Amino acid sequence: MEVALVRVTQDGKSQRVVLKKQLSVLGRQDSCQVRIPTAGISRKHCEIVVADGSITVNDLGSSNGTYLNQERITSHPAAPGDLLSIGGQVFLIQVNGDPDEFDPEFLYEDGLPEEEAMPTPSSTGTPQTPAPKPAGDMDESSMMDFDFNDLDEDDQPPL
Repeated sequence: MEVALVRVTQDGKSQRVVLKKQLSVLGRQDSCQVRIPTAGISRKHCEIVVADGSITVNDLGSSNGTYLNQERITSHPAAPGDLLSIGGQVFLIQVNGDPDEFDPEFLYEDGLPEEEAMPTPSSTGTPQTPAPKPAGDMDESSMMDFDFNDLDEDDQPPL
């Protein structure tokens, strides 16, 4: 089973990356299989597990949460066509090329969590305190262009 993430953007662009490992960690840290160096992404934000013909998305204690089809999750099965949103980025989950036709601009809007679904001090009654972050190893680059050219077969590209 080939599982891919397709990053969709507000301006209608998309980029695809195939998950080559059974367990792929998404985050800012260099050791992540899928690196997304943006400020809203935790160092190790979430993981995608592909095993026994199924896909599971697990949040790894991220500060901003992991959303699947606009619902905040801790651990949830995923299916082709589901929308994963982390740190303001939206990804279409594609399995064996399905879905093969989609509108990136529409999916971007449809994949972002509703404002009221995101926890805030006023909606929960208590202030939200992010998990403490270890000192050092801070990635100062808050944005990076997506470039899938010149990749080794065994390496996952940075997102």
